[in-house]
Amino acid sequence: MKKKQVKLHLTIAWVIIVAAAIFLFPDKKIALQAERPHLGQVSTRTIVAPINFDVPKTSQEIESERARAAEKINAIFEYNSDETNRIIEDFKSFLKKLQQYSTLQSQTSEEDLDSTVVKSKVDQTAKVYEQLKQRISPTAIKQLTHNPKARDSLFSVFNQALKKGISNTLIAKGETDVKLYKINNNLQDVKSIIYSKPNITLLKDNEEITTEVSNILTLHQQIEDAFTKLQISFSKDQNLQSAFFETLYAFMMPNIFYLEKETLASQEEARNKVTLIKGMVPRGMEIVTQGEPITREILEKIDALQQAQQKEENSKTFTAIYGNALILVIIITLFFLFFYHTPSRRFLKSARQLWSVPTLLILQLLAFWAVLNLSENLIQQDDLKILPQNFEILWLYPFTLAPVTAAVLYDRRLGFAFSTFSALIYGVLNGYDLAAALCGFGVSFGATYPLERMRYRVQFVWGIISGMVAMAGLICLMFLLRNRLSFEAFYQNLIVGSANVIICSAIASVLLIHLVERIFGITTVLTLMEMSDFNRPALKRISEIAPGTFHHSIQVSNLAEKVANSIGANSLLVRVMALYHDIGKTMRPEYFTENQKKGINPHDNTDPLQSVKIIVGHVEQGAELAKEYNIPDVVAAGIREHHGSSTIQYFYHKAKELDPGVKIEDFSYKGPKPQSKETAILMLADIIEATSRSMADTSAESLSLMIRKTIEDRYIEGQFNECNLSVKELSKLENAFLKSLDGTYHTRVKYPGQK
Repeated sequence: MKKKQVKLHLTIAWVIIVAAAIFLFPDKKIALQAERPHLGQVSTRTIVAPINFDVPKTSQEIESERARAAEKINAIFEYNSDETNRIIEDFKSFLKKLQQYSTLQSQTSEEDLDSTVVKSKVDQTAKVYEQLKQRISPTAIKQLTHNPKARDSLFSVFNQALKKGISNTLIAKGETDVKLYKINNNLQDVKSIIYSKPNITLLKDNEEITTEVSNILTLHQQIEDAFTKLQISFSKDQNLQSAFFETLYAFMMPNIFYLEKETLASQEEARNKVTLIKGMVPRGMEIVTQGEPITREILEKIDALQQAQQKEENSKTFTAIYGNALILVIIITLFFLFFYHTPSRRFLKSARQLWSVPTLLILQLLAFWAVLNLSENLIQQDDLKILPQNFEILWLYPFTLAPVTAAVLYDRRLGFAFSTFSALIYGVLNGYDLAAALCGFGVSFGATYPLERMRYRVQFVWGIISGMVAMAGLICLMFLLRNRLSFEAFYQNLIVGSANVIICSAIASVLLIHLVERIFGITTVLTLMEMSDFNRPALKRISEIAPGTFHHSIQVSNLAEKVANSIGANSLLVRVMALYHDIGKTMRPEYFTENQKKGINPHDNTDPLQSVKIIVGHVEQGAELAKEYNIPDVVAAGIREHHGSSTIQYFYHKAKELDPGVKIEDFSYKGPKPQSKETAILMLADIIEATSRSMADTSAESLSLMIRKTIEDRYIEGQFNECNLSVKELSKLENAFLKSLDGTYHTRVKYPGQK
């Protein structure tokens, strides 16, 4: 891309990101946090209340007080006198019928009655008996009919139970008690409440009476209690006891009822009576003195003052918003200036790849925005009470997300730039907190440092460990500055912060890096490592069709990788380029020396111009095969550029002997010339490796002369004019090539039997 195009794209990206940042972070609270001290630190100034303001309770305090107020309200039950009278009258009526039945039986047994009277009495007795039989069994009727004392005792116990009260609801301390009650009484369902207080409120005859829970018994409990009393009085008569039990079950009914709506209404009324403020600070009152440690109580007053000032919407609050926007603009501008001037930008050769950087910036801003809004919602809804008291929500911000992704996608410089950008925005969101910004940068740097020159995915693990170690040290530092260092505060924040680093690294390694590679056409070191696998289809094609070329490619890759490090080039990229650079030779492998066997050379019977077309054609054919095998463009550049526009001297001179008028352009590669240092290194490694194999004298002096001549020839031809290789770097390459080849062709000891 030309500089004008780069400037245009970066300007558009700058405008978009500035607009996004100002749109996402316009909140007044961000600006106000700058004046808010941190818990535990020493106040740098004396703060005096400029206005009268209330200190509100926190939502957690309000909810806690409301819960306590509601707990003070007893469950409300009602003693229903009308129902009690109805049940007693019903039982009295039953007992009268028993007495009547007993009397009628006695009268029908008298001998002096005439037959008509006897018949009438028998009919009347039968009618009463049928009525009694509808309520209890004949056996029970028989036991109670001729025992007035038993009937009187039964009525007395029955009456006492009703006067005391029979509840329609079981009051249990837990679900276990309810289950036991069901089992003991063989019940499928029972109305119950879980209640732990010792007393309840009983409404009786328009009066509220506080009574113990133990006095409120259910129907089955009262029946058991009444039956126990009757057993004591009539312990010898088992049949009579059965009649008592049956009659109690038939006639006892609840007369105390749980008033659930009234109980809930009373609890709600008690909750609503809780005040929302804990006090008032008058104008002129000193909130904190300079040099005094900041306590939670002081923080609450400072927060209340800021809220009161916000409501008045004074001029200070408005200008703070513009100051916040200006700081965001400065941070973004500095990032773009660095990006424009950094050498790392040369890896992004197309507009598509260039836009991956602004996209990553926006993703980082969106991640910050999501956590910022989440934290505010948690605070407003009081969901933060589930978190430890000493926990600080700043450790939830995903400040390592973009830096980790950038370190793998691009290089160390851009990873450093993203770490700085993320840390500065992180500091802004925490109230322009320099300590927070330094912590964010330190952790991001720690998490990205092991990712330099990445070759294996396990380096992500080392990055996480490094980030966690940095996190531990920086948390200690921050709490030391705020006079809050304690083991509890340290480990609580370290756990959350470490989880943050792990999640960010996982998202980056599993999702973001893969997506950016696919969407923006960027090839990362992870992809390059995968491409260096000899089982890749393209490399298997070379090894099977052109084994000589494959061996040559491996030698070139080893040589190029070693020398690339000498000038700071991407050694892994050079290595992978070298493995694929001659894939075009697989179309006609026999025309290339390294694949020829038994001295058979097809060029001996071929016109020089035709031979040149075949040799030059391997570049174009290689480019086509690169598309077929989906070889990334950054690797395919090595296929297109590794010969540049150099001349094939052998066939040029051979053709010139036959026809002095031949043009040199017809015997030259079509280019392009190397566009990067990596393809320039590949060009030199390809020539030097092939030339060294044909040399009879491989002494250090001969190799040095060959390497120097190769580099000088390509330099004079202008092959390096478009790749920014300096003369100093060419000198370093010369030394690196010599050192590598000298090690390859070192003198070996001859073993016995060797010639």
